[in-house]
Amino acid sequence: MVQPKTRTAKPKTNARTKPKAKTAATMSFADYLDGIRALASNHGASLELRKPAKATALAKLASLNGVLVPGELGAAWRTSDGYEHNLFSRPGFMTGYEFLSVSEAIKERASFAKRAPQYEGYEDPEERDPRIAPGWYQPGWLPFASFGGGTLVLLVDASPSKRGRPGQIIAFTHDPDEMTYVATSFAQYLAASLQWIQSQPHDVLALDDL
Repeated sequence: MVQPKTRTAKPKTNARTKPKAKTAATMSFADYLDGIRALASNHGASLELRKPAKATALAKLASLNGVLVPGELGAAWRTSDGYEHNLFSRPGFMTGYEFLSVSEAIKERASFAKRAPQYEGYEDPEERDPRIAPGWYQPGWLPFASFGGGTLVLLVDASPSKRGRPGQIIAFTHDPDEMTYVATSFAQYLAASLQWIQSQPHDVLALDDL
């Protein structure tokens, strides 16, 4: 008597797998600087950087209460102690930002702290991103780039809200004063900044001034 054939279940090979979440691109400062140099060179300009920041200045900065210096920002200062022309951008905006020296960053932070009492209870004109802590000033906000004598400032945020992440990048805009979210980290910010500058190099870098 012939036994009926039985079928054994085969594992499905076409089963769908949950796609991995995409992570934002990141970049080292060395690669960022190479990208900026290339853009400047393509337009007949060059970058004349300053001498590296002194170890004593960086140590003083790191000792400030609540301050966080991301690795690539430290690398930037160890490459050049600031830069008097536009080097950074705020993606989506045409204004370029000058790179503050370590001493300028410390002074800018102190200026925020000095002015803060007169803004007690301040609220942004529009609802603030929930990743940023409330208030006009937080001790963990470290300026690293600015435009217009502090009218526009980019900062490393080591005092985020519970929904934020230490080291995220935020932007201060004066009149009306507000804080806006820019990037999850400095390394991510570098990638986004370069990408934006590559689309608008002449305007953002103000190449005629180099």
